[in-house]
Amino acid sequence: MGLDLQRKPHWSAGSYIDLVLAAVSMQILFFFTAYWVGNYGGDFYDENIKEIHYSLRMQMSLGWMMCILAGVSFSILPLIYDVIGFEKTLMRIYVGMNVVGQIAISAGIISKNLSTFNSLTAVGMTLLCASLVSLWSPAMTIFRSKSGSINSVGPFSYALGAFLPVLGVITLLCWILRYEFSSLLQFSENLVIDFFFSLALVALIISHLNRRLDWEIIRSENIGKVFGIYAVLLILGLISGPLHERGDLSTSVKGVLQLLPYVFIFLAVNPRKIIQQIGQSKSYNPMLVCSVLWLPFVGISAYLETMGYFQVASEISPYYRWVLIFGVAFQVLWGFTEYLHQDHKKIAMKSRKTNLFAIISINAGNAVTIYAMFSSWINDEVLYQFPRLGVVTYALAYLSILIYWIKETFFCLYTWHKIPMFYDQYLANPEQGSGYTDEN
Repeated sequence: MGLDLQRKPHWSAGSYIDLVLAAVSMQILFFFTAYWVGNYGGDFYDENIKEIHYSLRMQMSLGWMMCILAGVSFSILPLIYDVIGFEKTLMRIYVGMNVVGQIAISAGIISKNLSTFNSLTAVGMTLLCASLVSLWSPAMTIFRSKSGSINSVGPFSYALGAFLPVLGVITLLCWILRYEFSSLLQFSENLVIDFFFSLALVALIISHLNRRLDWEIIRSENIGKVFGIYAVLLILGLISGPLHERGDLSTSVKGVLQLLPYVFIFLAVNPRKIIQQIGQSKSYNPMLVCSVLWLPFVGISAYLETMGYFQVASEISPYYRWVLIFGVAFQVLWGFTEYLHQDHKKIAMKSRKTNLFAIISINAGNAVTIYAMFSSWINDEVLYQFPRLGVVTYALAYLSILIYWIKETFFCLYTWHKIPMFYDQYLANPEQGSGYTDEN
């Protein structure tokens, strides 16, 4: 019995800290690499722009963004489903492969040598994709453990993890076969960012508002339907590009299919109910709520860009992606993790402080993005670069987040607790941790 008590307690509660540190470090590397490409890439960048753009976007999405998502999952899913935590060795393997993969991609880009770039990027992509495949076992543990008591988030909570290994295999195959089929990299990029992360980010929004705060923005009996409709709309948006290129779909229909998923999910998460709860002075994470307000702008930007109302040079990312990544992803990932961190510190919900500087900076950057888009439309000008003011405000927001997490992880853990407040309600034996029962 004594041996079991040492083995069963949920070690992985709070493991998000390790993955957040990895994400923060890799964000610095990513921004440095992106800056280097824009200022010192020269002819090497121009001649290999398609592959460099793709590798940078995978470094971001499957790299530091996935690190944060995995950190949250390692920490709370075994608590919510009350199963034995994920293996510590597995988490180390995941983090190791993920970090080394990102470093390899950056090194390949900075080398400015095509042979070195191809070799190191192949290594980096393989490691990033393999890190996703390594999560198959714990993902299936959660999937098999789903129960009726978790209906406040439903399939948003357990279905995405089961898709991760498939995502890893598809991404790697697309990279390997990129010279055989020219459209594969674009398809892979859309699958990762526009499909998977669009689902994952909404899952965190619903988890925070529906489960953590118990606002019931979506009724339990409707959560499965919302997931199904949203996933189908995202898939239709995903395949609309190839169908349009083949001439099977008109531009207007493609534009509508790009717009619909984000308008639907914005309405589905019930913004009216969210505003009512805020009006009643309920506690919440402001960054997560702000991210909800940007969801329709992702769809609107994608629609306007598809319809050709404004044009973006091929050297920069589509504008709707900037809104999706910084307006939604940045705020959801860091906002959710910050709230979870405060749960671990057992800070009363009414006493939690808001990082106003980070919120103002990131949303000001998004406003600059939208303004530049509409200005281009009105003036009929092609956007050849992202507005510098937007870049500066995004950078300021990131620096604020960086300082916060350095302070929290190195100097302010003296009030930190292993099992966070709220989540212990799911445990049969909170003092023993996840996966412990009287029979153990």
